[in-house]
Amino acid sequence: MSWLVLLGIALFLGMRHSLDPDHVVAVSTLVSEERRLWPAAKLGFIWGIGHLIPIALVGLPLLILHLELTPQFEHFTDLGVGILLVILGVVTIWRVIKERVHFDVHSHDETVHGHFHRPGHRHPMVKLERRQWITFGFGLVHGLAGSGAVAVLAMQASHSVWMGVLWLLIFGLGTALGMFAMTLFIAAPALKVASKRIAVHNGIRTVTGFVSLFFGCYMIWTLLSELFA
Repeated sequence: MSWLVLLGIALFLGMRHSLDPDHVVAVSTLVSEERRLWPAAKLGFIWGIGHLIPIALVGLPLLILHLELTPQFEHFTDLGVGILLVILGVVTIWRVIKERVHFDVHSHDETVHGHFHRPGHRHPMVKLERRQWITFGFGLVHGLAGSGAVAVLAMQASHSVWMGVLWLLIFGLGTALGMFAMTLFIAAPALKVASKRIAVHNGIRTVTGFVSLFFGCYMIWTLLSELFA
């Protein structure tokens, strides 16, 4: 019975881990590009699967060999997360601006001129398949950043190597399920309501873009301060 409790704790901690601020910011920004309920929630699960893979590939060897990653490695991977958040925020904001105002060149009576105009409807800038791969990539980077700490936690919580392996995998599954639930019950329904009005949807995208940008800058500033302290 004690091992069931242990695995239950791993599942709970994995779901709790999915609600870490950097996870929520990244996935919410990616999901804000989607205007449909299930595809948006699916992005959260894809992020969780991407998060699980480096935990398995990096965390399991660390767990089995009883090794720990250096603090410098974890700092640099976290720095990578911060940089990706900044890029994601900038790209999201740029897409909103680009979609709201277009510049067209026309020719009238042999005179060429250009002007800005607002489109009557929005075309998706990134196809769903590509956005899924981008989301998967973000999950990989986040998972790599946290794999060392999760492996140490598994070693401390488990009485045997194989129990630790199972603990680690259940933790990763809990993270995937938690992110799926977060996008399904929080982010996705909001986008479903906003999808009826383009202005509201663009507002959500703009807000998430700026949050991603500023949170990424905050992570970079904090980590660089620690690295060069």
